[in-house]
Order: sequence, then structure tokens, then C-alpha cells
Amino acid sequence: MELYDELASIVGNMYCSAKDGDCVSYARGLDPCLAEISPKIVVRPRSTEEVVEIVKCAIKYNSPILPRGGGCGLMGGVKPINNETILVDMTRMDKILNIDEDNHVVTTQAGISWSRLNAVLFDKGYYTGNMGPGSGLNAAIGGGMSHHSGGGGGCAKYGKCTDNCVGLEVVLGNGDVITLGSQASKHVLKPFVRLGHGSDLMGIFLGDNGTMGIKTTVSLKIFPKPTYFGGKTFLIKDRIYENVRDMIQEMMMKGWSKELGIYDFFFTPPPSVAGVTMDNLIKSWGDIKGGVIFYVTEAFDDRVLEANMETLEKIAKKYSTRELGPSPQQGNITDWFYGEQGHWQVYHSLFSVMGPDYFPATTEVMCPVSLMPDIIHKMDNWEREHADELLEVDAESGVSHVVMLNHNTCYIGGGLSATHDEEFKQGVIDLWKDQFRLLLESGCVLYMCGQIGSHVIVDSRYFSDEYYAFYKKIKKVCDPYNLISPGKFRF
Repeated sequence: MELYDELASIVGNMYCSAKDGDCVSYARGLDPCLAEISPKIVVRPRSTEEVVEIVKCAIKYNSPILPRGGGCGLMGGVKPINNETILVDMTRMDKILNIDEDNHVVTTQAGISWSRLNAVLFDKGYYTGNMGPGSGLNAAIGGGMSHHSGGGGGCAKYGKCTDNCVGLEVVLGNGDVITLGSQASKHVLKPFVRLGHGSDLMGIFLGDNGTMGIKTTVSLKIFPKPTYFGGKTFLIKDRIYENVRDMIQEMMMKGWSKELGIYDFFFTPPPSVAGVTMDNLIKSWGDIKGGVIFYVTEAFDDRVLEANMETLEKIAKKYSTRELGPSPQQGNITDWFYGEQGHWQVYHSLFSVMGPDYFPATTEVMCPVSLMPDIIHKMDNWEREHADELLEVDAESGVSHVVMLNHNTCYIGGGLSATHDEEFKQGVIDLWKDQFRLLLESGCVLYMCGQIGSHVIVDSRYFSDEYYAFYKKIKKVCDPYNLISPGKFRF
């Protein structure tokens, strides 16, 4: 096979495979029902130069390319859509290239995981602020840049992980390599800021779901890790969604992260709390009923922390039923979440509450905090209206968690939970798409699109004709042969 031989000559025989056993492992993501198609060849490059040669080889043989990081995609974004695909596994590109403590920036290859990068930074007294997605133990930095990821810690203070990107190196679909951010200028030796030199061209590649190019190097802001932290957990039984919104908005009026040091704010709705208690996942919660919020705040001074904790507790008590705590034995999970790095594991156990073969068909969206109660009520109503259909395909629906971002926005982590049963897959997909449409037509936006989310957006004509035509023109410039992640957004 000429294609295989040329690819093997680029990355070495050890890092190139067309064996069925290797390729089939790349046919799956973390969803339960989208098609599982094995790539033709898997390659594992070690450098930007090797990625360039892979792209040139793909052009020569007109072979589609799919870049893949940690494989933690929930909407089919890491899956090939045809069996001619060259899958580019980026996880060998895991070197930290520079930790610039003068300018507080780390530059790393795109295949390193969020957990490994932060382990190194912790030893130096830093962190990335936003700790990436909830799957950050395995998820790669490059994937986070492709999906506006969050949920893995620090979103309430630092926003989406793409908000902290100040530099990218990208291989385009014609094999060209471009550097974006301040280092676009040959006179800037180290990256330090995203904007400058005119238009924000880096934004084309942030949140692109891997469609515009292959990210090889990423530069992120890093932040000194505060010495002190504290947190509280509260139970809410009345006007649950509205009280959570009102609590958040009062905290915002008091200064949120800037004044109160809020690092994270999580809300677990009643159905998910019931799942946690039913399976005894958090033993100290016992058999509580209602919704649960917890927040973590940081400070460099213990007196500042004490004052902020007092302010936050006063607000939280105003809108809650009672405190779960203050000790871990009484239900306060913030020491585990922050002190013991539980932020990458906080809601994953909910995926398997129904059984070991159940996976999320997620419809995770962003919406304004002011809209959050209305959105969750609509999700609850949708579940009731589709109860019979959900039963027919052995699936459940609901909102597992809400994660605050750093201004007026939150992530709502919801969707279906379903099995890999072939008999039910199409029914699950139909319900999945219907729930996407409900959320998008209610004013939410997807931060991760993958295959299915991007198809719903385009097929439902949520973009104006002019916008979509412009979008396709940008794709044509970045990927003139339409070989990188073809199919997403119907490209």
C-alpha cells in the first residue's frame, strides 16, 4: 500500500498502523450511538514537521484526515465518518516547550493532557486557571482549544479554556504552517497576548471542532496558584432553579471572582442528586432530596479568604434550605473537589447510574444565567413529553449539572443517557437531535459541536445563508482540498 508506506516513512513503522485491532479502537468516542467507522490508517506524529508531511501525503492521495487528541469527544467529533480516513493521533506530541514565568505563559505541544500539564505547573506554583474539560485527566490541550472546553475546574474565575489562549501554531489543509497571536510578528520572541496586528485570526481556529487546521502548538496564560481556598455546599428545596439563579446573580453584584475570589460554582439539579444518593456515590449526602450547589473561592491572604467566605455564606444561606457541612462528613465536597483534584471527576459517575453500558448523548450548551431556570424547566418538560419514546429506546434524559462561567454565562450539562444497543441507536439519535433543536431554539449555543451538533445547526438552518456562505469560504481558504475533518458543519 503506497499510502501506508509513505506515512510509515514519515512517523516510523512503530507509529503507523493499518491493523484492524489498532484501527477499530479509534472508531469510538464517548457517545452511545453514532456510527463507529474504523480509519484506514492511524499515525502518531511527534512534531509539527511530521504533521506537515502527513497533510501533504493526504493531499497526494486525496485522503481525508481526522486529528484526534485524548478521544474524549461526546458528540462524534473524534470519530471518522468514512473508512478512507487517515486518523492523526496527536498524543505523542506531548512536550512542554517553554514555561515563561516572566510573562506567565506556557507553550506546549497540543497533544499533552490537561492533567499532566497542570501537574508540572503545580510544582512551580502555577496552574492554567481553567483546568480544561471535565475529562481533563485524559483530554488533550488541542481538543480543548477546538471545543471552548470547561467544566474541569476554574470556569467561574477564568472562563472557557479558549479565553486563555495567547498563541497557536496550526498546520493548514495545504501543508502551510502559520503562527497566530502576538508571535505572528517575527519581532515577538515569546507569545504574550492573543490580540494585536489587526483582526483576530486566531479565533478562526478556536472552537473550530478540528475543521480549519491541525493545532500543533498551544500557548496558554498561566496563573500563580493562590495559597488559601475555602468552599461550602448547600441544599436547596424550594424554587430550586430560580433560587440558584438569584444566588448567582447576587454574588455577581458583589463582585463574583474579582472581589470574592470565586473559582468555581456548580449546581446539581434534583434528579441528579437522586442518582447520587441512590447509588451512594457521595456517602455523606445520605438520602437528601432537592438541588445542591457548591462553590470554591481562592485567596492569597487568609484574612481576605475569611471575609469573602463570610460574604458568600450570607448570600448562599439567603437562597438555600440548609448547609451540607461545614465538614466533609456532613456533606461539604469542596475539599475533595479542589484540595484533592476531584474537579476532573465530579459528575462522571452519573454516566453509569443506569448501568455500566450507558453513555451520554450530551446536549451540553451555554446560556445566560438569567435564562438558566427556563431552560432547565424546558428540559424537564421535554423529558415528560417524550417519556414513552425514551422508554422504547431504553434511555433517560435530564440535566446532570450546571457550571458557572466568568461573566453572565453558564454551561448546562444535559442530554440523554443510552446504551450501545444496535436496536435503539436510530431512535436515540432522533431524540438527541430533537433535544438539540429545543435548546438551540430557546436561545442556547453549543460550545462543543462535533458531528451531530454541527449537523443539527446546519440542517435546521440556524445560520443565515450569508453567514454559512462566509463560513464555507473561510473553510475553503484554510483547507482548500476539504480533507481535514470533512463532514462537520456539512463541509
